[in-house]
Amino acid sequence: MLTPNRTSTAYDFDLFDVREKPKQEKPIMEVKEGNLAVAKKGNFFAVILVAVIVVSFPIYILSSKVTLSELSVSISAATTELAAAERENMRLSAELDNIATLARVEEFALAMGMQKITITQGNHITLDTGSTTEVAEIDENPFTRMADWFSVRLEYLGLG
Repeated sequence: MLTPNRTSTAYDFDLFDVREKPKQEKPIMEVKEGNLAVAKKGNFFAVILVAVIVVSFPIYILSSKVTLSELSVSISAATTELAAAERENMRLSAELDNIATLARVEEFALAMGMQKITITQGNHITLDTGSTTEVAEIDENPFTRMADWFSVRLEYLGLG
């Protein structure tokens, strides 16, 4: 058997109305003037910040490339200068080797008026190479040793 509907729900007959309904003129969202001004300022600063970043990044990249190229030029110039200095050093070393030979020294000495020594001009000296050794006595006095220590240090410093 059917049970009667005992609820208090009423039918909304407007749902079944086929006539055209008038459009609502009420805005969906309201914006207050104070909030709009804050939103515009925030957007303005964000746009300026993004623009500054976008403009400064390529400038930074370009300046680093310019610095890199300047450093490369200076490195190549220094390398060229180093190679020239090494060639000059080799040339001067070869010239010095040619100058310092015995024949050149002898030629220079003869040009200055010097002459070779003869056997009769030499003086022979004989030394007594005896096998005696002398050992200095060690002074046991602490004051004397301290004075010697100070005199050695002063002598090292050039004051004694």
